[in-house]
Amino acid sequence: MIKFFKAMFGDVREYFRKWSGWILFTVLILYYELLFHGMNFSLDDGNIAAIIAFAVVVGGVFSVLTGFFPPVINKILATLFTLFTGVIFIAQYVYHSVFNNYLSVIGTIKFGNQAVDNADTVISNIKAQIVDVILLAVPVLIMIVCIWTFMAFDRRRWWVNLIGAAGTALVYATTLFVMWAVASDVYSPYNLYKEYTSVDLSVEKLGVMESFVVDVREGIAGKSSAQSRINFASGGEVDIDSLASTESTTMQEITTETVDVAEATTEEVVIDTSPNVLDLDFDAINDLAGNDAVSSLSEYFANIPPTNKNEYTGMFEGYNVIWITAEGFSGYALDSGLFPTLSKLADEGFVFENYYQPLWYGSTSGGEYANLMGSPTKNGSYLSMCRAADNENGMLFSMANTLKRLGYSCYGFHDNDYTYYDRNITHPALGYEWIASGNGLEYQTDENGQDMWPQSDLVMMEETFDKYTETQPFHLYYLTVSGHVPYGYGAANAMAEKNKAVVSDLNYVLDTTKAYLASQYEMEKMLEYMMKRLEKKGLLDNTVIVLAGDHVPYDNMDVVDELAGENFGNSLEAYRSRLVIWSASMEKPVRVDKVCSSIDILPTMLNVMGVDYDSRLIIGRDILSDSTGLVLFPDRSFITDAFEYNAVTDTLTSHTGAEVSDDSFSAMQLYVADKFTATDNITESGYYTYVARYLGIDEDN
Repeated sequence: MIKFFKAMFGDVREYFRKWSGWILFTVLILYYELLFHGMNFSLDDGNIAAIIAFAVVVGGVFSVLTGFFPPVINKILATLFTLFTGVIFIAQYVYHSVFNNYLSVIGTIKFGNQAVDNADTVISNIKAQIVDVILLAVPVLIMIVCIWTFMAFDRRRWWVNLIGAAGTALVYATTLFVMWAVASDVYSPYNLYKEYTSVDLSVEKLGVMESFVVDVREGIAGKSSAQSRINFASGGEVDIDSLASTESTTMQEITTETVDVAEATTEEVVIDTSPNVLDLDFDAINDLAGNDAVSSLSEYFANIPPTNKNEYTGMFEGYNVIWITAEGFSGYALDSGLFPTLSKLADEGFVFENYYQPLWYGSTSGGEYANLMGSPTKNGSYLSMCRAADNENGMLFSMANTLKRLGYSCYGFHDNDYTYYDRNITHPALGYEWIASGNGLEYQTDENGQDMWPQSDLVMMEETFDKYTETQPFHLYYLTVSGHVPYGYGAANAMAEKNKAVVSDLNYVLDTTKAYLASQYEMEKMLEYMMKRLEKKGLLDNTVIVLAGDHVPYDNMDVVDELAGENFGNSLEAYRSRLVIWSASMEKPVRVDKVCSSIDILPTMLNVMGVDYDSRLIIGRDILSDSTGLVLFPDRSFITDAFEYNAVTDTLTSHTGAEVSDDSFSAMQLYVADKFTATDNITESGYYTYVARYLGIDEDN
């Protein structure tokens, strides 16, 4: 009996020796996944089972791959796998702490300068959360010690590795089958695995390691696997106006004037309320493309209700356009009383009471894409602006390309490096002659001859305005940088240091808040200068000014809390902001109550400029039309005029007090999902290029 147990124990020990790598790798990855999930989500959110299963699979893969070679090579591989695991989790944690979304390695690897340029912010965040970083780093050291001490990592026989590979494959297949069997909604773990619609949702529901796997899969495939998988029934048949609207008036003029009935005219003004569409033959567009993704999109667009023209259609026809994307701007900053010019523009033109600026993937690049393209961004895998500028894609309805076809001169300016985020490629594709630091603008330097960070928006405006407003009509686009992180004084932020005295007496507790306002104040000075120059040149009455942020100050959400006077936590109200559409020709402000966001700016501007466009083909919608308001967020949260869904807290809130039925909520989820799938497919199929060919438009002119 004793011999039997000794033999059995010896067999168990032998099996452990052979498969200890699988055990230890699985334990390591499980530790990371559970710790990371607990830090960022909740361990009881129903996603842990799939995450555990994928951890076992990755552990098996690492184990098999470290059993083919001699012990030293196997140990080297095991060490590399361990370091890789630690780096992935630490990178995800730090990236999220800075940018408030998760890292798509494939999508952002070519833009490593993003991390370098934010090095001070990254280091600051690591220091502030050093305990969490240590908890993520220590297991790597322990694992490496184990690898090089008591773990053998002998070369296994081929059939042993075959058994290990088969076992890993079985666990993987079983996991996918169970996920498929229990898939109940459009954002189930299985659907996220299959279509990879969002890196944020994938990290939450599949785990960090499996999210990386599907990220690599999409990168290798080159095209999103989501192409042509539009839930067409939801896209065309859901009546969003009945699901997501209220009966209240969404738009009214702000005025304190009284009207003398005796003097009122009886002449009825006929307003054109026909659909904003082009005469498109979708079958002909499909024939030009000859692929399923384009055909699916055409079917989708053909069944999307267009928005209608309205009393504001063409009110700025022929006007000059100055469009500004404001770095790191939050509308709550206006409550400080520090921005009289910006406040005038926000309060005396179109006043958008319920405007939101979501934090789109890709930081400023994502914010620009939403503002300028009227579309959400891909949430991971690639940067939408860069993909849209590929040769096979088109930017048909961008403001610059549209106005260039009408004879406008179109220039874009930025007071940072002209190649950052490949803007030397993307912005000419948008239709701009691109002028930025190193390409028409000189880098601004301090007294020591060093490049300042950030640069001055005021100086950018001073150096460009007079030169590029001589020929009319013109469209100028400014991408500011003075409001960029980090928010501190001295060398940390040259603009905050420059304007420090302006904010010194403000009643805020956080120095970061004051530094943030001081950096944004440089944009206020830019606007003040611009308004004076417009007035002096007699251009105020025939120029429309558009201004919106690119994103919230993502690394300093406590600043947003202090500016707003409340702790938002995971509330979507943290993304409430201000949108400017203003012209001196407006006799009185117009208040717009319905919810709207950054993707709605472009179609709204196309409407007020009176240009021909097809409202079905742009994901955002004309805010001034009679369509229902809808705000989309990258994590698939959404806000309508009637209710909102917060995906982070998984809560549904009615704005009217009326109960939202399960059917209405499910239908809205599908409707929202289609919006994101459609925008990905537009970019990946080059849909606008085929529309341009059908219309006979040369996109190079």
